Amino acid sequence: MNYLKQIRLRWIPTVSFFPILYLLGWILSKPFALIPFLEDKDRLELLGTLFTFSLFLILLPSWAKLRWNQLKIWSALGFNFKDTKTFVKTFLKGFSIAVGLISCVLVPIFYGRWGHFVNPLGFIYLWNGVLLGLVVGFAEELIFRGWLFNEGKVLLGPTGGIHFQAILFSLSHIVGFIKSDLDLLELIFLLLGLFLLGLVLGLRRILDRGSISGCIGLHGGLVGLWFFINADLIDISRYTPTWLIGPGELSPNPIGSFTGICCLLVILFCYRTAFAIAARPCNGARNASSRGATP
Repeated sequence: MNYLKQIRLRWIPTVSFFPILYLLGWILSKPFALIPFLEDKDRLELLGTLFTFSLFLILLPSWAKLRWNQLKIWSALGFNFKDTKTFVKTFLKGFSIAVGLISCVLVPIFYGRWGHFVNPLGFIYLWNGVLLGLVVGFAEELIFRGWLFNEGKVLLGPTGGIHFQAILFSLSHIVGFIKSDLDLLELIFLLLGLFLLGLVLGLRRILDRGSISGCIGLHGGLVGLWFFINADLIDISRYTPTWLIGPGELSPNPIGSFTGICCLLVILFCYRTAFAIAARPCNGARNASSRGATP
């Protein structure tokens, strides 16, 4: 009984951390509803999210010290600012993988004549895509491949932690998918695709010897590039097969497509040795290293 109690006590901080932060962010945002600009529900929710993330950043140093016994917080989260060259190199490597994944969807679309360019390269759309990719890539990777990655190792060990963060990464998007009126099969495919992407991102950090920059490049690249493509740059026919473009009639998500899932499975097959590396944290999976990333 004491052993089970100890297990429950270890899980309580992880399970309760973000719900408490979200509640505090929601409480802090409520007074701003009196401002006319923030009367809109979506804007107020965005402000609450910003408060939540700000509290997360403020509490991270104390959390890393008490929970992980780590004094070098940014190193534990996968950042090594002393080696800028390696940081940029791994970021570009991750971004190049994102370009390859997007290309695997776009090439069949153009080959099947389901899409064509409708606008020249627009600076505003390009800037918005870059900004969105960097913000989403940094924020979500800091949470999932940074904080949750370490939490998973504390609770389940290195390999179990990889699956743990991937599962929660997938499930964290379920509310947004339900609001999109997807049917059950489409929802399952999207959750599966996100789970596989979470695994790829977790293994990418291990292959980059603990650096999280490659994860930011890959995740941010997927988000930013797809936003830019959908911002009237390419007109994708509504008759495009769902297995290719993914579920979502107005805003399809290729991660949940048959094509996207197959591509992620191929990447996971190529990354299979990373699971063995994860079981040996001394090889560099625990902290960011100043050495170069593995191919």
